[in-house]
Amino acid sequence: MPGWQGIIIGGRGPFFLKELKSNDNWSALRSFKTYLFLAVLMLCLQVAGQRKSDIGFMTGVPWYLGDISPTIPRPTVIPPAIGPILRYNFDQRHSLRAHAVFYQLAASGEISPGTVRDFQASFVDLGLDFEFNWWPYRTAWRKTKYSPYVSAGLGYSIDYTGGSVSHLYLPFGGGFKANLGKRLSGGVEASMRKCFTDRIDRVSNLGRESVQSPAGNNDWYFFTGLFLTYKIFEYREDCPAYGHEKRRITMRRSPGPD
Repeated sequence: MPGWQGIIIGGRGPFFLKELKSNDNWSALRSFKTYLFLAVLMLCLQVAGQRKSDIGFMTGVPWYLGDISPTIPRPTVIPPAIGPILRYNFDQRHSLRAHAVFYQLAASGEISPGTVRDFQASFVDLGLDFEFNWWPYRTAWRKTKYSPYVSAGLGYSIDYTGGSVSHLYLPFGGGFKANLGKRLSGGVEASMRKCFTDRIDRVSNLGRESVQSPAGNNDWYFFTGLFLTYKIFEYREDCPAYGHEKRRITMRRSPGPD
């Protein structure tokens, strides 16, 4: 267990846990993990019987853009961002997705002549995204093979290592999803996070126009990645061929006119 916790907290291992336990962050982190587990468990139980729901995971690379690196996004490849996702499909065009993604941001750079700053922080990203499919699409349905989509929503990132600040953000982006089998689907996605803070990198309001990000004064970060989902339903219940055959059987058994 300590090894797993060390990996989640950024790959620094059990020695970092000793450092974390020595301050108040350990208590907050333990409580948060308990609440997160219960919340995800309740969501899984609620959607398990829904024919329109699918569950899976996503992984990718986060990119930081802020005062330390105002013009070129800085990726954090190791450790990669990863976490579970739950999607509810209202119809062939509209879906709502919930996610809980663990990720890390880091950067180092010169913010003024002779002054170098760096930061590294780990977060858990909790959010809801509304997805719109450009083409009619249903997960694990042979008549709709793939579709591009756009997404937007609202989220909150929790800093659980003390290297940054927790923050509210607006996510928006797009991607491409495709059916990979009777119950599997997957895709690629790129999204941006507009943050409501300029303190993610612990640097704010430098006061020099030459180093301000063209995206605005507040910090931003981005995600590029992959996702894989599994359709939650009894396949025969949602199969068009089965439904058609069932109607034919019902019609044959219907009593004729007197």
